[in-house]
Amino acid sequence: MSPNRVCLPLGLPLLLFLLGCLVSSTHGTCNVCNTVNNLTCYSSTQMQSCQVDVLSTATPTDCPSGYVCVSGSSGVLCQPEDSASDSQADCQECNKCDETQTFACTGTQSFALCLGTDTVQDSVGTCASGYVCNINDTQICGLPADGVMPTCSYSDDSTTTTVSSTTSSTTAAPPSTSSASTYCAAVQSQGKYAVGYNAYTTCRQYIYCTLVDGSWIGQTYTCPGSMYFDSASEMCVSTMPSTCSTTATTSSTTTAAPTTSNPEAYCQAMQSAGYYPVGTDASTTCHQYIDCFLNGGTWGGNMYTCPGSLYYNSASRTCVSTLPSTCSTTVASLTLNGVVLD
Repeated sequence: MSPNRVCLPLGLPLLLFLLGCLVSSTHGTCNVCNTVNNLTCYSSTQMQSCQVDVLSTATPTDCPSGYVCVSGSSGVLCQPEDSASDSQADCQECNKCDETQTFACTGTQSFALCLGTDTVQDSVGTCASGYVCNINDTQICGLPADGVMPTCSYSDDSTTTTVSSTTSSTTAAPPSTSSASTYCAAVQSQGKYAVGYNAYTTCRQYIYCTLVDGSWIGQTYTCPGSMYFDSASEMCVSTMPSTCSTTATTSSTTTAAPTTSNPEAYCQAMQSAGYYPVGTDASTTCHQYIDCFLNGGTWGGNMYTCPGSLYYNSASRTCVSTLPSTCSTTVASLTLNGVVLD
């Protein structure tokens, strides 16, 4: 018997038996219907009956323990995980930046910006009603009726939908530091974290998060004397960190959602020097960008407009002649570090 051929015991469902006896030679993608046996990978360990270019509502079928779903020239099958590398198993591209480093699909109808990096940024984007996010789509979101299927598995939506249904700022904005225990329950990671950016008050404080008997506990501490808390080293230091602002009056200044019409507040939210997009409107804000910089411990920002009919491209961070994918009408909303892009 071929080492790639897997025949399952007779006690398992007939569907899995037939799939297990197929041999795969090419790699497919999540939610794409394989015409060989009209099946698609619903997740990395599940398969589903389907029709081409139609979103399936059939109940997914689990692969046996230790098997992954693979779509290839012989159809969709469950293949032993130890003989299938991560690149062979389907539904592996969710939360990965596309080749242009512009965006990553984070759910079947959601995405995030990458800003010219391989890292998904603190960003939340949503597709227009009826559209799905596809990592290979030039407009980010497309219609299943046009053959565009979601890159992410619907099983991934159990996490992303729950978060976004509460409030879009939950994933885009940092949790409030007014309550140490609430903050630690939100970040769910042990360590020391900055309370705020006011050079005279909150920049001298930090929250220490610990896990005690399965519950996240937080305690707020103040650095001794005139020292500041440095989030990079997680220590109290004598030199004011670059993230501290002499213009911030309260910690709520940084947690309130600023707008792109206020470049300084926008850059205070970004907390990083560089060029950032303003909006998604092809006729107006897509031509603009904001330059963020740190000056004497205070975040400043200037808004600029690309010359002529050029657009700002968030991936290349330059003005370009081609309309960026983030300016597509298929995009319903987009936020970056809690800032709603117009």
